[in-house]
Amino acid sequence: MSLSGLRALIVLALAVLVAAGTLAHASEPDVLPARIEGAVEIPFTAKASGEAFRLLVYRPQGKAPPGGWPVLYSFDGEDSFALLADIARTLNGLAARTGRSPVAIVAIAWPRGRASVARRVYDMTPPTGRADGVHVMPERPNGQPWPKLGGGDAFLALIEEEVKPLVRGALGETAGPQTLFGHSLGGLMVLHRLVTDPGSFACYAASSPSIWVDDRQVLADLERAIARPPAASADAPVPGLRVTVGGAEEEFGPQDARAGEGAEARRRWIANNAMVTNARALAALVAEKGEGHLRFSYEEYEGRTHQTSRILAALDAVQFAIDCAE
Repeated sequence: MSLSGLRALIVLALAVLVAAGTLAHASEPDVLPARIEGAVEIPFTAKASGEAFRLLVYRPQGKAPPGGWPVLYSFDGEDSFALLADIARTLNGLAARTGRSPVAIVAIAWPRGRASVARRVYDMTPPTGRADGVHVMPERPNGQPWPKLGGGDAFLALIEEEVKPLVRGALGETAGPQTLFGHSLGGLMVLHRLVTDPGSFACYAASSPSIWVDDRQVLADLERAIARPPAASADAPVPGLRVTVGGAEEEFGPQDARAGEGAEARRRWIANNAMVTNARALAALVAEKGEGHLRFSYEEYEGRTHQTSRILAALDAVQFAIDCAE
């Protein structure tokens, strides 16, 4: 074959390949971002701190009831929102068929790519009650010092002063009973909000709360709160509290054993956190002294770990928020 003939063959082959690629590309469907029907994202900047946040809101279908939709607020929106919204879509249909009000979902998240362990630890831990201002904390599994702690009150103030007005704008000026949900450190913040300002929400759902933070300070705070006489005013209804925990959260499981050289540190971490023991201590405290202060329920999810219990707790929280409206 001559050189000119070889060139012609190569050109023809390239033309065929280009055409095949074009056809293949043309036959591929367009790739679009997945969306949650009924959900919106509202970026905002906190006035007090200047920090950026995202507010994720799921709005039920149809017209709001006269008293407004009940609202379930959640921490850790990056992880919780899609799960809660999907559960709400299922349970809302069941609620509507039985004459009950569907629930709206609100989750607070940091901007995409800007969430971090350090930021979460700061926002999800209360200030210490110790006179020296130093939190009492266990050894971390990674051996690193704890990041800055104690920004929880500022984060809760953000919810009251800025998030709730945004929610009223997204759902309508009238809002039904509001429930606060959180897992782990978020569960701790649920309890902290309950003992510092119980009227902020009608109901509280604490999933696997990190009671161990600051030498179980939240238990001491709760005991002081329920030592006071319960409110007798009709304008101060008794708040609901549901606490859940995985029954296997104090077990050293197969995933923990895979930590290699860090396995022993992981074992100490699990023992120090005492998730089930502390949750039971809270339940016992409320049973002994909380009469008239709380409408309380407690559940252990048999065989569930700290990670897997969150899924069941999310299901419970949505149902709890629907029930809270009654």
